[in-house]
Amino acid sequence: MGIIESFLNFLERLGATTIEVTERPIRRIPKTGTIQERLKILRELQKEIEESLESKQEKEIENIIELRKEELKTPFGERLAEAFLNRFKGPIQSITQSIKGLDYDLYRANIRMSKEKYVALMIITSIMVGVSSFAFALLIEMDLFTSALISLLGFIGGFLYMRNYPKIVWRRRVAEVEKALPYVLRHIASLLSAGVGIAEALVSVAKADYGPASEEFELIVRDMRAGASFEDALEKFEEKMGSENVSRVVKQILRAIKFGGNLAEILYKMAEDFAFEYRMKLVEYVQKVNGIAFIYMFMTIVMPTMFVVAVLAGSAFSAAGGGGGTAISPGALAVLLLFAFPMLSLIIVMMIKRSEPR
Repeated sequence: MGIIESFLNFLERLGATTIEVTERPIRRIPKTGTIQERLKILRELQKEIEESLESKQEKEIENIIELRKEELKTPFGERLAEAFLNRFKGPIQSITQSIKGLDYDLYRANIRMSKEKYVALMIITSIMVGVSSFAFALLIEMDLFTSALISLLGFIGGFLYMRNYPKIVWRRRVAEVEKALPYVLRHIASLLSAGVGIAEALVSVAKADYGPASEEFELIVRDMRAGASFEDALEKFEEKMGSENVSRVVKQILRAIKFGGNLAEILYKMAEDFAFEYRMKLVEYVQKVNGIAFIYMFMTIVMPTMFVVAVLAGSAFSAAGGGGGTAISPGALAVLLLFAFPMLSLIIVMMIKRSEPR
């Protein structure tokens, strides 16, 4: 019995020590002493409890603020798409399954968004375009049926545009990568000439500021760190870009590594070839812009002036014939002058921008 009591006493002391270390000691009001002393201890205890609660609330508020900051870093469109997806998950998943190749298009465009969330964004954008088209049709005083038809066409057009948007982004990224190729190749060649390995040169390009080119090289480095071979990572990059210039670079690098050769000189030579091709495209672009500039001046200056003169002349003839009124309503005229002609000018500017050499 003495051994058992000693063991139980040991466990009791061990438990008391553990509680004393892990828990904050609680002050208790003594049962002895004057009433003033006991009230003073009670006020101090109440003050400690209030300070503890305030500190806990402050930490909770700080955590909420940090979570809100992280949430605001996400683009508004993506947050809106996520909310829409959570509300209509079933129908959106059904639509997603009917769209083939969307995941591959998102991968090539480097859009880090799930297929379902992107489809939700497609639907939201289509609805907004449809509503805007309906409002615009009513603004130019079209009847309700025509306005609804234009709204439907706007919805379909918005959906088709969003479906092709990843391909547009992919082509833009390919153009940016091709534009940066001469600088990237010179960067790699200079490091190779200094005795740096090809893998380290790719890491240096990934850390540099070459825009989408640095992002793509960072993905190459990430694939290599994940266990892919150097050849597989480059071939994956070549397949993703789908560019003839990128394919030439990849094949030259792989050929030089496999069969030997001065890779630095090869890359220098390819950089000069790409730079020369770019200069030739720039000369053609300048010649093309000179022709488009005349069309732009006609569409932005001459045509609106002629249109206003024609409307005023038609109104004058109508008034002289006793018809009264104007050939076109003031609201429709304002919409045409404020939206239609500027839109034509914007289309011409976009055509000039699209023909810019890459």
